Amino acid sequence: MRYREEHWLFDDRGTRVRLVLYRCGDGTAFARKWVRYVDVPWAPEFTFEDGRDGYREGVRRTANGQLDIYASRHRGAAPDSATLTPPADTVIDAGFDDYVRGHWRQLLQPDGLRADFVMPSRLGVLPLRLRPVPNTGAEAVQRLRMSLDGWLGKLAPSVDLVYALSDQRLLRFEGISNIRDADGHTQRVRIEFPRDGEQPAPSQAEITMAMSTPLAARCPG
Repeated sequence: MRYREEHWLFDDRGTRVRLVLYRCGDGTAFARKWVRYVDVPWAPEFTFEDGRDGYREGVRRTANGQLDIYASRHRGAAPDSATLTPPADTVIDAGFDDYVRGHWRQLLQPDGLRADFVMPSRLGVLPLRLRPVPNTGAEAVQRLRMSLDGWLGKLAPSVDLVYALSDQRLLRFEGISNIRDADGHTQRVRIEFPRDGEQPAPSQAEITMAMSTPLAARCPG
């Protein structure tokens, strides 16, 4: 196991918020992400911090609808930043899940859909194509493949997603993770989102604990 994700979903004065703790195999927290769904559900604001090397990145929506993007490569480094006018179908971070559910019928067409995915590390967007993949098993699921659109698709590996047909719930992610390994390299992972992992809505005390949990500089072992 490379790492574990712990998601906290709650309402903050009318705004939907997702707080994610990334934990080592022994449960030690090493990274944290805030996602705030302030406008278009598939284009939320977010901030991410990795306690191991100090890497930070994020996206904030300005008053005139533009996107302020930043990425700080390592602890103590000045952030690189850019301001973008987002294309119509812009997808940001965890918003891809809302994008899938909000465009479910269109995604099941043979050609799927095209979207622009914001990449803070590149201070820009990458064109993506989401297409349905035939299900060869007996499971009541829909498989989708996310890849770079056009000729770029030949240069990078794709991401495979598995959704439940009953409620369009994400069950599995297979592809390049946004979490780098201990040496700072990208890594290919399979993330399972089991239904039995769901818990009741968090209390304010639990949210406060997740907010204040210290981030480790490395995973033990």
